[in-house]
Amino acid sequence: MDSNVRIMYDKNSGRSRGFGFVHFSNEYEAKCAKDAMDGKVMLGRPLRISFALDKVRGAPVVVPRLSTVK
Repeated sequence: MDSNVRIMYDKNSGRSRGFGFVHFSNEYEAKCAKDAMDGKVMLGRPLRISFALDKVRGAPVVVPRLSTVK
């Protein structure tokens, strides 16, 4: 599995903004991770996992939705 993680930080305070991005090398691994973690509780707070849209030069790019087959 090849993945990258990017945590978003506030520019002024340097503290985490409470969200981040994980890039997976394939759709299957991304879907499995989402299914396994969405709604789980971490540090007393439920995780909300969703798929982000890619952006190129600030403009959104249409990304096909993952299949709904489980």
